[in-house]
Order: sequence, then C-alpha cells, then structure tokens
Amino acid sequence: MSTVSPLATKKVLCCFFFSLAFVTIIPALSIVLGVTQHPAEFAYEIHGDIDDNGPRTVYLHADLISADLKQGTMVLDWSIIFDTCDPNSASCPSVNIFFDANLIQQTDTNSSESSDNNRPTVPTFIWNVTANDYDYLFSNSPRFQTELFVFRNYSFGPHQVKRTHSSDVYYPFDHYFTEVFTFAEDASTNEFMQLSLASTAGLVEGLKITADVVKPSDLVQKGLPEYINISINLERGTLIIIYCIVITITFWLITLTICLLMIMTVAFGFQQRNEIVVVPVGVVFTFIQLRSTMPGAPDGFGDILDFVGVLPCLVLLSICAVTMVGIYIFTDPAKDSREKFTWSVLVQALNRSRKANLERIDSKNESALEEDDMRPLPSV
Repeated sequence: MSTVSPLATKKVLCCFFFSLAFVTIIPALSIVLGVTQHPAEFAYEIHGDIDDNGPRTVYLHADLISADLKQGTMVLDWSIIFDTCDPNSASCPSVNIFFDANLIQQTDTNSSESSDNNRPTVPTFIWNVTANDYDYLFSNSPRFQTELFVFRNYSFGPHQVKRTHSSDVYYPFDHYFTEVFTFAEDASTNEFMQLSLASTAGLVEGLKITADVVKPSDLVQKGLPEYINISINLERGTLIIIYCIVITITFWLITLTICLLMIMTVAFGFQQRNEIVVVPVGVVFTFIQLRSTMPGAPDGFGDILDFVGVLPCLVLLSICAVTMVGIYIFTDPAKDSREKFTWSVLVQALNRSRKANLERIDSKNESALEEDDMRPLPSV
C-alpha cells in the first residue's frame, strides 16, 4: 500500500510537468530567436529585367567580405556580371570605373598623393568587354576589391549639439556609417556611361547591416546619368544587445546576493557555511571571463556596460571577498554558536514585530480612553 500523501503526489506531478515544459519551451524559444533575429544578409536586387535595347549599361555585383569596426574599414568585393554592349555587333570601347577616393582606402601606389575634393581621374577598374569575350581564358578576372572607410554617424540633440554613438564606449549600442559612390566613363571620349548595381550579398557575424541604394528611376527623373550610391549603416545585432544586457543584469543579481550574504555574516554575525564564504573570491575571476564572451566587446574595460555593470560589481565583490575571507582571523562563521538566518526565522521576526506594533497601538488607544474618562464634565 502506498504511503505517499496526496499533497506529495501533486508536488511530484507539478515538478515533472514544469520541468518537461521548461526543457521543451526554452530550447525551442532560443532556436526561434536565433533563426529570426540573427543579422540579416546585406542583400539587394535590382527591380525589373535588364534592358538590352537602352543605352549601354554595365552591371555590378557587390559581396560584403568583412567589416572591422575597431579598424574602421569594410571590404567589398565587386564583380562585373553583365554589359549590354555586344562586341560581336558593335564597337565596345573600354569603360573606366571611378570610386570616390576619399571614401575608400588608398592603395600603396597612390597613397602618397594628396587628398582633394576634385573629380577622380584615376580609375579604380578598367573594364574591357572585348577582352572578356575573345580572350577570356588569359584575361584578368573582371572583379576587384575596395576597402571602405567606416565613419561616425552623427546626430543632433535638442540643443543642436552634434553627437555620435560611433565609439567602443557605447558598446553594444554603437553604430557606424559608410558610403559607396562610383560612376563610369567611356575611356575614349570621357563621356558618362550607365553604371548599375544588379545585386549585393554578404553577411558579417554580429553586425546588423542596412543599406539605402539610390534608385535608377530617381536619377532618370533628375536627368542624371545612372551611377551607384549606397549608404550603409552598421550596428550590433539584436541578439548581441539582448545577450549583453542579460549578462549585465546577471552580474548585478549575483553581486547583490553576495553582498547580502556578507552583511548577514560579517555585520550581523549570522551563521554561514564555509563553502559559501569563499564564493566571492571565485566570482571575481568568473565575471572577468564572462565579460570576454560578449561578441565584439572592446579588449579593455571602458564601454558603457562596464561602467554600469562590470566595474561596480567587481568593486563590491572585491570588498566582499576581503571581508568574508578576513572574518576567519577573528572567528569561524560556520560554528554552531552563531544564530542561523532562515526563512522561518525571518517570518517569526516579522510576526513579532507586527504583533508588537499592534500592542503598542492598543495601549495608546486605551490610554486615550482613560484620559477622556478622567476629563471633568462641562458645567451647565
């Protein structure tokens, strides 16, 4: 015959179903968040089909290779995927492709040249469609790379003060900006030629990248030749921001718990187990290791999460570690002569305090009634 009480059976069933729901829902939720909230790919695709009957147009494809926010650079790999000029039926002169020289990292050959705001005269790439068709095997591949500068993304506050969050100090809330500007010219006549962005691709771990591409239709309406202009914003992924915030909150919860243990043990002399007393020493080094798991965090301490989380927590933990280890010089916190601080002791203390307050109120009321009874009656 079973001796398990109905209350114990209910407790076992509740524990089983809660544990089952926990090990099922939490992994599923983590997978869904990882799939849906990870940084999206740097993806763009031209709208509509390529028009072969219009003016000659060269189409480029851009692949995002890497982005290094600490060095302030981003690498794009460009490839020419289509040219509307057919060398079999028409004369197709070479095309010079120019980039804004102040937006890209200069190569070793022209790094000694002074920067200016004049129109670029040295092409970044020369496209020869005839060589690509008739000497494809031995011609250079029609692709090249540009290393873009990453700039600060400025905004203006309520008092028209220029501000920026483009610094490691604001990690993981920092964001940056870069821009691509490129156009094409006929190598023989130096006249503008149509240059269009067909598509983009690429993904950088930990970064959320959004791009704004100038539409060719807007250029046509303004009477401008078709060129490529891309504004790119870089910021930390949503999951990385959530992870950093959760880790910082965890730092504070653990630190405050250890501070309470220190106050109970050292300041008020309650009993504490020896293995708990030495916990702050290990937690100090654990926090440093856990902080290093934040993706893309600065190498040294100094970002905003360090000032509001890690550094004050390390100071408090260091104080707790010194006091809780130093207590062994004077006494043993685990000895039985010390009073234990338990939940039942706290409840009893609260009940006694409430009862004492009620008795004090009752005594005041009785004293007030006695004074009223002793007060003489008014004369008629």
